Amino acid sequence: MSHSTYLPEKMGSATVSPTGAFEAGSFHEFTVTYTAGYFGIDDTGSLKIVHRFASDMGRPQFTVPEAPNYTTVEASNGAILHVEYDMKRNIRPWDKTVYIKVVRGFLREGDEIVVRFGDKRQGSPGMRVQTFCEDTFEFRVLVDAIATYNYVELPTQPTISIIPGPPAIYKAILPTLRRVGDSFRLCMKGEDRWGNPSDLCEDTFTLRANMKIDGLPAAVKFEVGGFGQIIEGLSVKSEGDLSIELLDEKDAVVVVSNPCRLTAVNAPGADLLPYWGDLHGQSEETIGTNSARDFYDFARDKAFLDACVHQGNDFQITNEFWQWLNELSAEFNVDDKFIVFPGWEWSGNTGLGGDRNILHMKEGRQIHRSSHALVDDLSDTDTDCNSANDLFEALKAGAHGDFHITSHRFDEPQALELVASAQVAVAIHGRKDDGTETVWLGARAEALRDAIGAALRDAGFDAAPNTTLPGVHETNICNRTRSGEGVQLELPRSLRRILAEDADMLERFCLAVREAL
Repeated sequence: MSHSTYLPEKMGSATVSPTGAFEAGSFHEFTVTYTAGYFGIDDTGSLKIVHRFASDMGRPQFTVPEAPNYTTVEASNGAILHVEYDMKRNIRPWDKTVYIKVVRGFLREGDEIVVRFGDKRQGSPGMRVQTFCEDTFEFRVLVDAIATYNYVELPTQPTISIIPGPPAIYKAILPTLRRVGDSFRLCMKGEDRWGNPSDLCEDTFTLRANMKIDGLPAAVKFEVGGFGQIIEGLSVKSEGDLSIELLDEKDAVVVVSNPCRLTAVNAPGADLLPYWGDLHGQSEETIGTNSARDFYDFARDKAFLDACVHQGNDFQITNEFWQWLNELSAEFNVDDKFIVFPGWEWSGNTGLGGDRNILHMKEGRQIHRSSHALVDDLSDTDTDCNSANDLFEALKAGAHGDFHITSHRFDEPQALELVASAQVAVAIHGRKDDGTETVWLGARAEALRDAIGAALRDAGFDAAPNTTLPGVHETNICNRTRSGEGVQLELPRSLRRILAEDADMLERFCLAVREAL
């Protein structure tokens, strides 16, 4: 959403000195000079210099000259200025604001307001720049030249670049679990003292593993300009917990990888492997930093993740940006290598359901925003879902079946531990309506299944064997008991709705199941 667009070319200009690239987390003095335009700034008019919400740049302070982040502000013509810093005095994502008000006097064209962030003249070490990298860190300037408190953004904004420092540590990353004989990779990088992947690495390391690895080279070389090294196509032929060490030229261990467990192909649980992902990231188009493309690049090439989802606040996502996110998702997704789901954060008010993460299996789905609070184009507000209930109704008709976790793939650790300690388990599932209110009964504990069916029928419910979803798979959650047996109940949506609204009927249903047990 824009501020006023009235004659920005006549509102003045701003520069920053010095310019260029600065190491993340380092201290510098930055002088931002605003030069008034045709209108000048009237008395009680003001200026804002704003930074992104996501930035952790040092907080400007105006009272301790020898301390970090000391900031001074002065007008070239002697006008009296009132200066404040507020963490949230501008439209998101440019929340963090140095507010400068002309309280006595005014500015003519050509007059200047000079802001020294990290003014070193009285002993301050400077302003600490943010601790993470950004190609275009802005000192964004907005002007209220006519004293209406309606601001105009300058057409050209002062920027610097924030880059990583030299490596302070190295990391070696293996997958958590793989089957014997599976192909896997070793990912390595150097990080600066703030955790930014560094492109200033210039070291050669010997690689040493505690198990024989097919395809592992003897050494790896880092060169300036690269952000990491990946060795693909590794495999191990025996079971065990694998780790890999990186040794320097003195044979000292610089880093040890995380352990990777190699398990037999037919071992319990070997058909399901753990993967690592970031399912809630944002970029500069919403509340984050750097572009959406940078976000996916970082996740894949610098964080070495397996899966990634952009979750921008919906009320900041324009139709054009939603289309771009879908295009990026399709571009970056590579099955079995790097999985990207198109999605967004439904960002409703707390009383209407609170934030929800929406992931789609495929591109091209309709976005259902919680509001158009920061989207100027109101032509599609009829697609909004202002409450979580509205959202659920809008999404339930979509093609989302690919996200369904079937009972034989359910592997939540606490649930598995609970079920494994029981002699028998009863699992209650929901199914879509089919014109009946029949409870389908299945799974391996046939005697108990039939007893529950009889008890339900005696209580006035329809119940029948489940021929569509029999539930007899050995890894079905209800069959993973000490006896290897359980019972699975499938209730149609219509019956679930009735039970939710009729407490007496719900009690009758529960008593019937308990009676059979």
